[in-house]
Amino acid sequence: MFNSLGEKILILRKEAGLTQAQMAEKIGISRPSLVKIENSQRAISLEEGDAISKVLDISLDSLLADENGNSEEKSFTKAFKAKGMADANLAEIAKFELLFDALITQEQIYRG
Repeated sequence: MFNSLGEKILILRKEAGLTQAQMAEKIGISRPSLVKIENSQRAISLEEGDAISKVLDISLDSLLADENGNSEEKSFTKAFKAKGMADANLAEIAKFELLFDALITQEQIYRG
């Protein structure tokens, strides 16, 4: 369904009826930064991911779900959830995964 996290944010923002300027203000970044995120030219931070999910009124897990809608298919969160970890701790694991994904994205951007 979505080719990237940026595309997902773009579509969900439009579905929420928000302009780029409105969304950027709500999450505390500049509009040009949001444009880069939506174009997959910039990774998001943990704080930005959390803020974006709140503005879009979805869980962080839903925001990070892959393009086929299979949330956590290849994730630490899924593994810990299967072992019975508490939801509060799962949210922290999801944040670390977001950080890791952001680092990988940044590396890919820098390498071209």
